Amino acid sequence: MSWLEDPSVQRWQLAFTNALQRRIEVEQLKAPLKELMRKDVLSGEAIAKVLLGLRANKPGFDDPLLFKYVRLLLSEDYVGTGDLLLVLLSSSKSSPDSAQMKVCASGLPSCEERIFLLLAELHHTGSLPIDPAQIHRTTHAVTRWLHTIYDREYNAQLEAAGAHSLDTFMYGTYEALASLAISIFGQQSFRAVGDHAWWKTRRAAVVREMRNYDVHVLQWMQSQWTGRLQALTTLPPFVEMGEDGRPLLTHDQVMMSLAQDGAIPAAHSRAGLYVWLNTCLCGRPATDDMNMLGYLQTRYNGDNQTLVVQLLHASFDVLTDALLRSQPAHDVKVIRSFICNKVPLLLATLGSFMGSVMLETCIQTAFISIAMDPIPPISAGSMEATEMLKRTRLEFLQACALHSVTSESTIGLILQEPPLGMPKLTKYTKQGLLSQCTANIGRLEALTTELQGMQGNAGAVCLCIVELIGGLCASRDTMSLKTACNILIKHIRNMDIVMQYTRPDTLLLPLCMLLKDWVHDQDQSEFTPAYEEFASVLLFTLAVVHRYGLTSEDLGVAGMGNIVFEILGETPRGTSLSDLNPEQNQQLAKWLDGLFATDDQGETSGISDDVMRQCPPQAFYMLVPTLFEQSVMACKSGHLSLSTLKSGLELLLEPFLLPSLVGGLGWLVSHSWEDHNDVDILLQILDKLLRPSSSSTETQAMHRAVLAMIAEPLERSLQDLLRKRPDKTVAQGMTALLRKYAGATRTCSSDRATVTDWVASGDIGRELRSSVKELTSWAANVTPTPPPRYQPRMLPAACELLGIRSVVEALSTAMREMPLPLTAIVLDVCTSMVCAPSLVSHALRQQLALEASNTQTLLEKSVGEATALVRLQHSVEAQLVVHQLQMPLAVPPQQSTDQMMADLGLASEAAAAADVALIDSAVPALQMTDAEIDAALEQPMQLADTTAQGMPIVNSGDMQSGQVQDFFNELGMPMDQQVMPLQQMLPQSRAMSMSDPNADEDIFAGLDMTGGDMGEMEDDFNFG
Repeated sequence: MSWLEDPSVQRWQLAFTNALQRRIEVEQLKAPLKELMRKDVLSGEAIAKVLLGLRANKPGFDDPLLFKYVRLLLSEDYVGTGDLLLVLLSSSKSSPDSAQMKVCASGLPSCEERIFLLLAELHHTGSLPIDPAQIHRTTHAVTRWLHTIYDREYNAQLEAAGAHSLDTFMYGTYEALASLAISIFGQQSFRAVGDHAWWKTRRAAVVREMRNYDVHVLQWMQSQWTGRLQALTTLPPFVEMGEDGRPLLTHDQVMMSLAQDGAIPAAHSRAGLYVWLNTCLCGRPATDDMNMLGYLQTRYNGDNQTLVVQLLHASFDVLTDALLRSQPAHDVKVIRSFICNKVPLLLATLGSFMGSVMLETCIQTAFISIAMDPIPPISAGSMEATEMLKRTRLEFLQACALHSVTSESTIGLILQEPPLGMPKLTKYTKQGLLSQCTANIGRLEALTTELQGMQGNAGAVCLCIVELIGGLCASRDTMSLKTACNILIKHIRNMDIVMQYTRPDTLLLPLCMLLKDWVHDQDQSEFTPAYEEFASVLLFTLAVVHRYGLTSEDLGVAGMGNIVFEILGETPRGTSLSDLNPEQNQQLAKWLDGLFATDDQGETSGISDDVMRQCPPQAFYMLVPTLFEQSVMACKSGHLSLSTLKSGLELLLEPFLLPSLVGGLGWLVSHSWEDHNDVDILLQILDKLLRPSSSSTETQAMHRAVLAMIAEPLERSLQDLLRKRPDKTVAQGMTALLRKYAGATRTCSSDRATVTDWVASGDIGRELRSSVKELTSWAANVTPTPPPRYQPRMLPAACELLGIRSVVEALSTAMREMPLPLTAIVLDVCTSMVCAPSLVSHALRQQLALEASNTQTLLEKSVGEATALVRLQHSVEAQLVVHQLQMPLAVPPQQSTDQMMADLGLASEAAAAADVALIDSAVPALQMTDAEIDAALEQPMQLADTTAQGMPIVNSGDMQSGQVQDFFNELGMPMDQQVMPLQQMLPQSRAMSMSDPNADEDIFAGLDMTGGDMGEMEDDFNFG
């Protein structure tokens, strides 16, 4: 017997049909249905099948009364959620057996959407609690629906190769299903499902379908529910439980949960950029264009107006900090040069995107919040600090005018004075200066001196120097290169300014490769000139590498055996004669003979060409420590007189051999003062080599460069000698001489005295946390105040003293200790500390990533600790995204109207042609469309990163039964005019043969009812 031939089914169907025809309200239907259920028991699935069999043929035209009856059946527990959903799925065009989706062309909600919303409302409000006996069936039904929709849409996407678009009429249905799933799975009572044995084998399948639906349906259609189902999978009971009853979370689940718990809006605080820029200018400047603009565009995500304002704030904040901390004059000059020479160039580049009008407005806005009197007038040094800040502001504005960033009228407004007459300055270009230096290398002398200026031309000079060095190396014009290196050696401190515009490898890699591949021609007539050229190039390279503490990895020559790093890399030690190969033994013998061979009058004869012919300069410098060792041993044993030794070593003070003192004096530093009984000999050697007699300016500059490299370790060695042998008073004069050259390096490492002070304070970690708090409080203060005294070298020192892990913990602790309103600011401060280029930044980022990726470690921490750690890691990752930023050239000054038209892309052809004519022909114009600019400045939206901000909430106020609308009346089809025949109400495939009922007959009389159970479900959850 077929299902429709069952008398009980027919009576239920007849009851619902007559109720719909007579428009019987729900309250009137309760009693007849109760009697019907007593006499003619049907399962919940059968009842749902009968009622849903009365749905309309056309989607969206279902009788609103039908859904009121559904609500009644659910509330009276005649039908369960699982029963209704499974029957709905079997009769829906969304089912796998359906050839196509049933589309509601009228735009009205489909039957599926209305039932989903109805169920979501009842479950969310608690009107329909989850029955433990029904939880298996309910879970299965919801999961089957999720799988069916996902499977259909995902396959359609694959078949259409990405061209598949969602039917807009199905949008509401898919979102309603998501709200239903969340209202059921998100209930606290649903967690009881974890106590059921079947859940252990079915949990993974349910989680998989929830994620698939979220990612491939909700995210694809950009639904407001995106991420909510995935968020639920990170909570019990969807996470696997261990034997101890604790959830076994995957790394992604832990990170997602913590990210949602700790999600806060990004803050671009004044303190954050101040920290980053302060670190960039602390040691070797890390302010080349790509580093600066790449980081700034990532930080501000294309918000160039905020970028300009905060860049000027940070620049003057760094200068103010240096003045308040009484930094050395040279350090202040480097910062001022950055402000007056570098920043105008950056603004000119940004002006190409912003337009001159907006750029000038941003500059005016910035100076409103920059205090020129950072400390009270009566304080010590207040007048000097104020004067320096005002002077720097004026020089900066004049440099901006030189680069067409600001006008004279704008400068007058900023200074609150009548427009000043701008000094008549010539704007340098790199190409023009390069042509001058190529024609006359001596021109470099004057240009290097001009690097001290604040007129805005330092950038062109620096770029000229870098390109000139690279070109001379490429052409192997070693004579001109020698002259250039000697000039730069005399002004080695000015390399701090050059490094603001380039990277170390750009400048030094050509020099390192030239030294490595230096050709030693044994057939040439003279060898002294070649040795002189090699010496100048080598000494300049050594001086720059030493000044900034560079490594072979920094220059890209690691593992290549470069002579520069072989000299500086390790403490020079002599090689025993037995370890030298025959060629090296022969070369050493010739050098010893050349240095110490004397004539009849006892005078050394000097280095002959024959000595240098057989020994390339690279080989000589590698022999120097051994040469010193053998010479001292010969003197101590009486085979060489002290006067001859001193006279011979004095030859090393000649320019063509002078860099050998780096290795020679380095050997002396490593040599023990006690074990060899040669203290007096070594002191005599030092006295001769530390005080050259030459009056040549070039030689003196080279000698100063050597002492700058060796002064600190040699002074410590002499101090050690004086502690052990106080009678050697001659060493005191040498230490005083060497002390003048202390501090010749510019790295992020702290000097010994500063580290000693931090150690004496008891806890440098506490000092670090205090610094974070001061920076955060300062950034939160809306009143312009001087910046706190931040020391960028504290972070590397803390890493050295405490360890990287302890520093990460200190930063995490500082974040947790700040009040909630300051959370975003303190996160920005700590992020800037980690991202700022320093000796330990890479190690800090690695440690942070390691701890944030260790799921077990995160679970062992408190929620506050883990959240702070994940917040910091995510923030650091976001600020380290590499931007492939194109570098447009600066826009020349225009009339205001033309400029605004150009900004809008509406410039006339004549105006555009005039603009192009003003561009310096030496710099190729970069053509960029608006789309390309947007692509360069903005990050693409990552939908996969979308996460829920909290537990989902279904708005029950939108779904009350009293608000269900009569869609038939809206269509102009009032139900009281004519009753639709039953055969037209039923789907054609399910039309029943039954006699027409009498209009006056009581259709609910004489019904026979018996009891029965709901039956068991054998369905599986594996939908693959």
